[in-house]
This record gives sequence, structure tokens and C-alpha cells, in this order.
Amino acid sequence: MKNRHSGFLPAVSLLAVSFFLSDYALASQKDTSSEVPSGPAHLDVIDPAVSCDSLSSVDLSSVAGAMVHDLKTGLLDTPAGSFCKVTGQIAPAINFEVDLPVQHWTQRFLMGGCVGLCGMTRIGISNAGTCAPALNGEMVVASNDLGHASSTLNAQQADFGRVPQKRIDFAYRANHVTALTAKALVKAFYGHEARFSYFMGCSDGGREALAEAQRYPDDFDGISAGAPAGLFTVQNSFSSAWVIRTNQRADGTNILLKGRLPLLHSAVISHCDTFSGVKDGILEDPRMCHFDPTWVQCAPGQADTSSCLSDEETQAAVRLYNGPADKAGHAFTPGGLLPGSEQNWPLPDTALAKTADYGRVASVMSALLPAQAADQDMDLSKFQFDKASFEQMNQLAALYNAANTNLSAFQKRGGRLVLWHGLADQYISPLSTIAYYQGVQKQAGLEQTENFVRFYLLPGVAHCGGGGGFSQVDFLTPLMAWAETGVAPGALVAGHLQNTVSSAANDAQKISAPQKDGGDDKKHQVNPDDQPYALSDAKTSATRPLYPYPYIARYTGSGDPQDAQNYQPVMAPAILPVLFSDYSQSLIGPDNQSDYTVEKGALTLKK
Repeated sequence: MKNRHSGFLPAVSLLAVSFFLSDYALASQKDTSSEVPSGPAHLDVIDPAVSCDSLSSVDLSSVAGAMVHDLKTGLLDTPAGSFCKVTGQIAPAINFEVDLPVQHWTQRFLMGGCVGLCGMTRIGISNAGTCAPALNGEMVVASNDLGHASSTLNAQQADFGRVPQKRIDFAYRANHVTALTAKALVKAFYGHEARFSYFMGCSDGGREALAEAQRYPDDFDGISAGAPAGLFTVQNSFSSAWVIRTNQRADGTNILLKGRLPLLHSAVISHCDTFSGVKDGILEDPRMCHFDPTWVQCAPGQADTSSCLSDEETQAAVRLYNGPADKAGHAFTPGGLLPGSEQNWPLPDTALAKTADYGRVASVMSALLPAQAADQDMDLSKFQFDKASFEQMNQLAALYNAANTNLSAFQKRGGRLVLWHGLADQYISPLSTIAYYQGVQKQAGLEQTENFVRFYLLPGVAHCGGGGGFSQVDFLTPLMAWAETGVAPGALVAGHLQNTVSSAANDAQKISAPQKDGGDDKKHQVNPDDQPYALSDAKTSATRPLYPYPYIARYTGSGDPQDAQNYQPVMAPAILPVLFSDYSQSLIGPDNQSDYTVEKGALTLKK
């Protein structure tokens, strides 16, 4: 990959780099990309040993290490059978829900991550539309609100960051203690422990997934992390603020508007090789597309700009592609928005409008990221893209980030990790996940990494789904097969859906406060958007294989190009490993996380 900021390279050993490159060369000769997919193991059904209402009296406080109160139980009727729904709160304010199958539990437990800044307790299973145990409601499913409850109106505000303990709960504690609590409820209800435990999440849920593997390797046997916000402190400051600020004039008006993005996207698609062998408007490896302003820029003096972009608009696009940098051109992140993602860009509709992300970014940068929370949200127009601001925004990187490349404890206990990221992601650059994956490879060795991590890049797919690419993928089935039978995932089949939107963005719009309508023996009707089972995959117009990184799919030249079986794996054209030279690389490495506590009302490093 061409390095846009080659003038700012971190100090590294040339000998170490040469060995790393040699390892990559050897690993690339071993094609494991077309292994035969497998299914989960057959596990016996375990019936409940006690009644649902008896769970309201189970002592969970000793398990969670904190007071667990307000326990409520009730039967939840769903098309996949009945569940014992248990809700409660782990002190100080972690609201959780655990749904346990009454009829056909097959000894599995699944926990889902949140999106955005969370604030909701929402049960759901995504990316599992062909997974029989999930479709049939055979799994215990749990969720929590990461320690703070939000309404639809303020769900993306970070005011909870002004309470130190809520920062810790959001960062890592809430999921761990919820997992412990849920497992205790499983043992109490069935008289039997879960045989296998899984965690799935995307966006912040992807960060949460990685944090579990890094901090609590014994919690889950299999983890799926999609589009992870592993560099949370950078993503929610420099990356997000850059998209807003670099597209503004000095007077604060917006330059490049949403309605102009189709022009930009069409120009990129018409000039870039898809690398799939099919001209379908989807870039199989957008890293190899280097935007040239002449593709779309209007001629000097051209009055009609309906079919081209002005010089001002074009330069705004260039800055968005390049990503955040200081005045000298030193990059703060591995990269910006990738070519082919243009139609997903979160830009405003008018020159005076604020983007939907503005309030969230301003709130996070004032109330959550700094060591001491400010009283008011940040004025983004005054934010400086410089080293001092980078250090300020990353004071608590050891608390929030999930960029610890030392996964040895997770690997040793037999854990399996599936990483995935859409290449047309409009919020979190897939380059950051590539950088993290390479960090894991460097720490564990390429061959060892292959034994417990699989990484997939999804062409044309937006943030956590949607976009114009092949976004319908079942990641749970291969993850379960790997954890339960030892068969590692190879080629996966992805489906193309028409008129889809980013699922994480859609989820964020549906955030609601945790439900408090439980009660012993009370029956609940399931919400189709909030259910403890998976929904079947929708009908797709085309399929395409996904191969483990660094392989991509290329059409064989015969057969229907809309059918996945007519593709084969080829090495991605990018030179490996990709060499990044940005400030955030200092945040990716081994053993860079810390535990925190609250002393005298202040956030403090735990001794």
C-alpha cells in the first residue's frame, strides 16, 4: 500500500522488519483459504432443573463481586419457544438481561455487545442467519447496558463519563460481571454449566469483544469482533472530529455535501480495478485505488458543476481519504475513508447543517476521554489536530482501548477469535483493524496467529453491514464449529442485499432505556428487534466468497458471476505487511491495558 505520510516513520529495527517480512512471505505460500466449512457439534438438550420464578431468589452478588439486586423473572414467549427472562442490576448501575430457553437448551451461552455509547439492554443475535442453534432458540442469550441507562434522546451523549465508576463499567467491567452473572444463572436454572460460551459484537461491540479476549480470556470460548473500535480514544476524537472539521470552511459552513457523493463514488468506481474480475461497482481491495482529483474535478472556469466537483469540494474529499493529520502532514491514524465507501460517508445535507455525529463527538471529547471531565461539551471548532491534543485525548487509552496485541492467555485456553471489517466502513477505517491484526501476528507469530484468529475483509460493506457490497454473512456458525470441533473457518459465503443500511447505525436509532416491566410469572411478548434467537437470512440477489485475510475473491472466468462457487482465492495485491506510520501505532502493542478503581471520588490506577 502506498504510504501517504512516509515522512513520519516510527523508529523500528530493520532486522526485526526483515524477519517479519520473511515470515509473511512464507505464510503467503500456505493457502488455507478454501478449507471446507463445518458446522457446530451436536450437543444434548438439557432441561431446566428448577422453575423460572425461583431464579429471583438466587444469590448472585458473590459471583459478580458486587451487589446484584432488583432481580425479576418472567416467561418470554417467542416463535422459537419460551424463555425464562431474568433482569436485574449489578451495582452500581449495570442493568442486564439473561434469557434462558425453557424447551431446548443445547448447552451454549451467547452474549452480545452494544453499539455506540450503549445505554441500552438489548438482546439480539446478528450475523447468524443460517446458524441452526441460534435460529432455533437453543442458546442462553445475555446483554447489558454497560453501566448507564439512556433514553432515545440522549443515548449518544457521554454525560455518564462524569461518574468515574461508570467509565470503568463502560470500558470493560460491565461485560465481565454480566458474563459471570449469566453463567451462574445458567448453572442455577439447568443444574448444568454451559459447555461453550460466545461473544459477538460490532463497532463498540467489536471493541468490547476484543476487550474480553484481552482482559478476561476465560470468559468466552469463541469471540466475533466486527469493525472494532479498538482505538476507541482515537476513533472518538481525531477520526470523527476530522470528518466534521476538515469538511468545513473557516466560517463553519460545510463544503462537500451528501448529495454530491454519488458523483465522487462513480468517478472512483470507473477508474479503479475491482480486482474481482467482475465490473460490479464493488472494490475487492480498495487499498489499491489511489484517488486522483482529476477524475472528478471541474475544469477551470466551468460554470455547470452538476457533473463534477469544484476544486474546494475535491480537496475536501482528498482530506477525508487521507485521514487526520497535523499541519506538517504527520498522520494520527492508519488512514481515512477508503475509496469505494463514498456513498456511505456521514456528511451533512446542507451547508449549515450539523452531522448526526456532531453531538456525540463533542460529548465524548469533553466528558469521557479526558482524565478530568469538562462541564460543557467541547466546541469542535476549537479542537486542534496536534500532538498535544493527541496526548490529551489518549490519557485514558489504557482504560478504554482494546488494542492489546498479547492474546497469549486467550490462545492458551483454546479461545477462537473471528475478526471482520467492511471495506466501505464510513465510521471506523478497516486499516485500523489491519494494523491491529498485524500487531497480533507480530506478537504471536504468523503461524501461531492462524491457529486461533481468522480475519475477513468484506468488500463494499459499510459500518457493521449495509452498503453496496456482500453484507449478509453468518459468522456464528464457523466460530462455533471452530470452538466445538476444531475445524478452522475457511471460505465463507456472503450474500448481497438490496437497499441495505448500516446495521449499527440503525441500532443506534433504536436505543431505548432498559425495560423494567418484569415480574415473577409475568409473560412477555417478544419484540422482533429484540429477541433471544436469530432471524433467518433474507433472500439475496447474489453471493460471493469471503476468504481469510490476505486472500481476496476473483472470478474464475466461467459460470454465473453472481454465484460464489465461481470464484477462487488469490493473494491480495497489497504488499504485506502493510507499513503504517502514524501516531496511533504507539497505542497498538502488547500489554498496554490497565485496571482502574475509584478512590476519593476520582478515577485511579488499580495497584
